[in-house]
Amino acid sequence: MIKYCFIKDEESGLVQLGAGCSDEYYEAIGMKQRDVEQSEKDYQWYLTEKCPHYTEEEKFEIAKQNKIAENDEIRDTALLSGVLYQNVLFDSDTDQKVNLLATVNMMSDEDTITWYGMDNKGLLCTKSDLMAIGGLITELHSYCWGMNAYIKEQIANAGSIEELEQIKISYEQ
Repeated sequence: MIKYCFIKDEESGLVQLGAGCSDEYYEAIGMKQRDVEQSEKDYQWYLTEKCPHYTEEEKFEIAKQNKIAENDEIRDTALLSGVLYQNVLFDSDTDQKVNLLATVNMMSDEDTITWYGMDNKGLLCTKSDLMAIGGLITELHSYCWGMNAYIKEQIANAGSIEELEQIKISYEQ
């Protein structure tokens, strides 16, 4: 069931905030779900205490933290998006790098091994193929971490919420 939430504000009366159905929703507005009760009169859900009112500085700091979290989520997705080698999309996570390195160290230059992509499509690989896949993963990670530093520097240097909103977060190459 969706809980319709209102903030009880002595000065302005009840102001509809929106609908939520999880702890995360209430935490996002500074409340805990247990702080919600249902009115017997109209069966709407109301917060039992006022949502905190933030200063402009606090709002700006919250906006910065939200922008950092948005960046981190997009960065992590890019890091795990995979790398394309000979029409096979391979995992690009740290485990894949470790597995490639260990396998390459055990192979001779004449050995071959079937290496599987993200969709379980196999590719017969030589040692140099595995090194090339590892190189692509390293390039992707280097690009993402460099872009991460650049974006976080922009966030740190922003002077207003408007400036934060203008920061474009993209990890597309």
